[in-house]
Amino acid sequence: MPPRRRLTPEQRRSELLDVGERVFGTRPFEDVAMDDIAESAGVTRALLYHYFRTKAEYFGAIWSRAHERLGDARSGIEPPAVRAGVERILQSYLDFYAAHLPLVIIANRSSIARDPAVREPVERTFAGVCAAVLDAAGVTGRPRRLAEAAFTGWIAFVRETTLSAHLDRRITPAENLALCMAAFDATVGAQFPSAPSHDER
Repeated sequence: MPPRRRLTPEQRRSELLDVGERVFGTRPFEDVAMDDIAESAGVTRALLYHYFRTKAEYFGAIWSRAHERLGDARSGIEPPAVRAGVERILQSYLDFYAAHLPLVIIANRSSIARDPAVREPVERTFAGVCAAVLDAAGVTGRPRRLAEAAFTGWIAFVRETTLSAHLDRRITPAENLALCMAAFDATVGAQFPSAPSHDER
């Protein structure tokens, strides 16, 4: 075997995430062992556990990095075109889900779907998007609290209809986008100080 390359801790961690993304992209979470990952990465099991204490934490880091690659989802959410900004962000997430479907299935339909290591990084991202949307729309006071609760429910709605579109194929991606935006208007958007204009729609 060729000698192992010298890498900084950041480079090694990134390399391990690359390997994990490839492996989890082809096999269910339950079928992958950390030994498999270590072998694929050409490192020892001990080194892999030095960077990631559990398999759930490892996948959580992969999932979190994949979301970070979407860029700053909050950019471009500005009045008065708040709804248009939400639709643009939603489309980027739907495209992301389509491109990373095996990872999406693990994150939402596997034994670690509710593990904090998987959920918390993504929930922080969505909380930031929610705050940016409501700030731009000028939602305050009691309507803001209602909108925050509605946004959490809307994210769950988007997740399930998107999985339905890609796994069950009962609806098309275009129908899914329309459903998700209609749900946004009826829940989160209903708390905005004024309804979106026809031009904004």
